[in-house]
This record gives sequence, C-alpha cells and structure tokens, in this order.
Amino acid sequence: MDWVKLLSRLVQAESLPGKEEEVAGLLLEALKALGLPATLDEAGNVEALLGEKEPEVVLAGHMDVVPVGDPAYWPHPQGAVVGERLYGRGAVDMKGALVAMLLALEALSKAPLRGRVRFLAVVQEEVGGLGSRYAAARLNPLAFILGEPSGGRLMRGHRGRAEVWADFEGEEAHAALASGENPLYDLAEYLTALKELPLPSGIKLTPTRVDTYPGATNQTPGVVRLYLDVRYEPEANLDGLLERLKALGSASVYIPEEERASGEVRMNIPALWPPYRLPEDHPLLQAALKALGQDGAGLWPFTTDAPYLGAKAPVLGLGPGDPALAHTPKEHILLSQVEAAGQAYARLVEALWNGAR
Repeated sequence: MDWVKLLSRLVQAESLPGKEEEVAGLLLEALKALGLPATLDEAGNVEALLGEKEPEVVLAGHMDVVPVGDPAYWPHPQGAVVGERLYGRGAVDMKGALVAMLLALEALSKAPLRGRVRFLAVVQEEVGGLGSRYAAARLNPLAFILGEPSGGRLMRGHRGRAEVWADFEGEEAHAALASGENPLYDLAEYLTALKELPLPSGIKLTPTRVDTYPGATNQTPGVVRLYLDVRYEPEANLDGLLERLKALGSASVYIPEEERASGEVRMNIPALWPPYRLPEDHPLLQAALKALGQDGAGLWPFTTDAPYLGAKAPVLGLGPGDPALAHTPKEHILLSQVEAAGQAYARLVEALWNGAR
C-alpha cells in the first residue's frame, strides 16, 4: 500500500461535514485492496472487519474536516509532501490517523488473530457526531481506539462543551425615530452582571459573539443574541449554570439544536458535546499503557466522539500529530508519526485482545 500517496489524496479531498463521499470512496478502495470487505452504512460511515471471533476492538476516526480557509495563508499546497512532512487540512485532524489505522490492519492481517478488529470512519464529527452516534447504537465491542491527535500519547477523555444562546427581545424601529425598547441596553446590563457571576466548580464560561436581527445599522434590533461558550468537567452542574444564567436578566437562555442529515439518517443534535473520562485504574487502560510503555494517560483539550462511543464501550484515545496544529493553516504531520501510530494501534489491539482473556 502506497500510504503516503493515499494520505496525500485524502488531504486533497475537501471533506466538509456532509460532503465526505470522496474520502469515503478512497478508504473503501484502500480497504478492498487490503483484501477486506468494506461497506458504507446508512449514514455514510465506512466500515471493514478483520477477523471473525470476539473480542472486538474498533479503530475509530472521522472523515470530515473544518474548512481550509484562504489558501494564501498556507505554506504549501494541500496534500504536499515536503521533506518528512505532509501538509494540508486533515493531516492531523484526522486523516493521518485513518491511514495509520490501515497500516495497523495490514500488520495485524499477517499474524494469527486473537479476536477481530473493526475499522470505522464516521461522518460529521465536527458538527455534533451524527456518524458516531448512529454507529455506536448497533456496535458492542470490547473497546474503541479513537484516533484524535494526541502526539502519540494515550488519552482517556476530555471536558464537555456547550454553546448557550441568550436572546434579548426588543422593538424594531428606525434609528431616527426610535423610542421603544432597545435590547442592546439589556445586553449591556446582562454582560455586566455576567462578569460578576460566581461560576460553579468545574465550569469555564466565555462570551464569544453578539448578533443583531435584522442586522441593519440604522435601526434598533428586534433581537440581540449573545453566544456563550461553556467548558465543563464531568462532575460540573451544567443545569445549575443554565438556571443561574436565566435568572441573571431578561434574556431567553437555551442550548440550541440543529437537524443534521447524512445518507438515510437524520438527527436533531443539540449544541452540547458531553464530557468523557475513562477511570485511571480501568484495566483496559492499564493494559494499553503497559503495551505502549507510557506512565499515564492524558486528557484532550477539545471535545471528540468519545462520549457517544463510550456509551457502549471504553474509549482509549491515541493519534499521530500535534493537536495544536489542527484547524490552523500550519497543519501538517510527520510521516514518521503516521508509521509509529500504525505500529502503536496494532500493539494496542493485541494488548486489548489479550487483556480480555
């Protein structure tokens, strides 16, 4: 398998959420070249299975990426290999990991199998996790190995995130004639009170944006919307925070939801990305640390598909690449990191198989 060429083609394929078809096709082609029956499920997720008997370990990742942005800010074209680095959107988050998983499947297929391993590449991780939510509902593995970037360090979870909207209603009027309610003043009072609000333990809240509707500059708005970014630990009382925010002023405070669709699957997904934490003393985590020769597992600074997968089985995180490069015009990955991740995935799968016996 010419995996460097494959990774370059995957990165060149702009797979925004809901538009993952080209990447899915490339992965199906690569899996079939490895001799594995590969399929698309009803949501457009790519799946393949190596081996037949239990226990089952799932190598999981996502195909979608955030937009490339202005090409002028990138040091090299998308998918370019410069020395030992491959540049482009998705190199780190997380097409490099998907290719490393293919390398692991190739390596595992050459030795006797103590279980089976499923390859799972999902859609729409970046916008709420439709693909993983759908796939997890019908899977029942021993464990998931999630390939989000971690610099090769084992991860056991992350904080949660919620996007909270606070809407202030007013009266639309021409600015030259306005005499009614202007919700911008309500917003100012609310932000002043919010700045002094004591936050519950384990919660970080950051105002990030304000929109006005209809949005003209010569009229008072009918609605002003304040966006709040909330990061929270598993033990935090998110409902309690929402009640405090509702009591702070005249705003209508809520977590919005959006209908998402992929293939035959439709879901209403709230702007809420739950936390996930695998206990430090979990036996599968300990087996994984031993297999990799690492002292302890870390926590991702961002949210992932782990909560949806973790509702069915423990999730162990490991991915090649520097997470700080993800979602930036500097995104690139060392080819040696992809190879090393492929070897690590194979070791992890075998360690989890052995740990289940």
